[in-house]
Amino acid sequence: MTNETLRVFTGHLWDGLSDTLLRDAAVAVRGDTVVFAGPRGALDIPETARVTETGGVLLPGLIDLHVHARPGYLGWFLAAGVTTIRDAANSLDLVAALRGAQDPSPRVFAAGPLLDGPRAFFRQFGPGAVHEAGDGHERRAGAWTVRHPDEARAQVRRLADLGVTHVKLYEQLDPQSFAAAAAEARRLGLPVMTDLGLAGTRGLSGAEVDARQALAAGVRSIEHVSGYALAYRRMGGDPLGRTLDPARLGELAARTVAAGTALVPTLSVHEGLAEEDAPDLGQLPLGTLKGPVMAALRAQWARTHPLGAGARRVARADRRMAHEMLRRVAALGGTVGAGTDTPASAFNLPGGGLHRELELLVAAGLSPLQALKGATSAAARILERPDLGVLRPGALADFVVVAGNPLEDVRRTRELRLVVRGGQALSPDALRDTAAAHDVPAQLSSSGRVRAAGPGPAVPPGSGTP
Repeated sequence: MTNETLRVFTGHLWDGLSDTLLRDAAVAVRGDTVVFAGPRGALDIPETARVTETGGVLLPGLIDLHVHARPGYLGWFLAAGVTTIRDAANSLDLVAALRGAQDPSPRVFAAGPLLDGPRAFFRQFGPGAVHEAGDGHERRAGAWTVRHPDEARAQVRRLADLGVTHVKLYEQLDPQSFAAAAAEARRLGLPVMTDLGLAGTRGLSGAEVDARQALAAGVRSIEHVSGYALAYRRMGGDPLGRTLDPARLGELAARTVAAGTALVPTLSVHEGLAEEDAPDLGQLPLGTLKGPVMAALRAQWARTHPLGAGARRVARADRRMAHEMLRRVAALGGTVGAGTDTPASAFNLPGGGLHRELELLVAAGLSPLQALKGATSAAARILERPDLGVLRPGALADFVVVAGNPLEDVRRTRELRLVVRGGQALSPDALRDTAAAHDVPAQLSSSGRVRAAGPGPAVPPGSGTP
């Protein structure tokens, strides 16, 4: 509304797109929308405006492109400056609970149940975890099975009618059903994300579709750099060998960029299995928070992290493939997005984990600018939402204020001073207190059952959560 009070936030500005900071800048917000973002001297500030001198760096709110959220996690995300999440598979009941949260929470983009083949991995999570026609588990299941192309198209239409924002296709779909689902989603304007399996999961055994086939089907993003190990093997290489062939990797990277498909490598999930030593989470937002959610996370990590030498070697091979592909795709001008797969794997915090993901992306070869774009403007392009991930007139007023310059050191994103979500300014300390207070002891699982708070059983990367 035009009569709403103008709020002005001053400081240095990174708008999500530029290569450098704009010094002595201002962002003006009316309602939930940015109406100005630029040099402070260019803004005529009326006497009625409410001005906040931040003394820090203003940048777009962070976007985590791959999570398996629970209601108890939402406060954790926002307290860490993550103002938007893309949920990568949950039951319809759990999606409704996420969208119905009353406290300040991130924006939730939800796939709802993923689509998988009849041998769906989710069957290991017990009765109700997988939905098949006529079984009454439509709303409680985290996965829906697809047996043929016509069924694939019908299930995509059903998900669209139920209000999902994107579609997730999983590792054991047959090629014909995969292509049919992707085409139907594209016809309906729904972006497709896909997990095709890794060497450490079922990507070299149960999966039928490899990365090249998924690229040809027009998927919007490939998660975990999955399907590339299978494609590499089908090209005559050994993804578990001592070295990888640059020519084959280059061909895969070129195909990825030509298809306009983004990689969301989720290095956090690879790192949690590839490394024997636990990372120091103390410097991450909410990394030292106590309560039932953290207790459940630590219990999961204790089960997930211990691996035998052979499994650790395969996890390192998956990490190597992810590093090699993201570097090549980025060098060719392709898109790399930031996502964590929280809470899968080990040491993967809701919210705080995205800050670690940014650091891992830089360590893998991206510049701080490229990594930050992966969690802001590039992430918004993957979501197909130009009003997110940027600070410019017309964008939604989701942004954070940090103490230092993350374009010089990406770890400065952790130094949160203020979180603004939909134009509402929120204290990180108050958000942290709210997250701790709302660590309730029970919540819905993705199969609709009530269980202890937290992520549930330990799961390997790329498998989703129960």
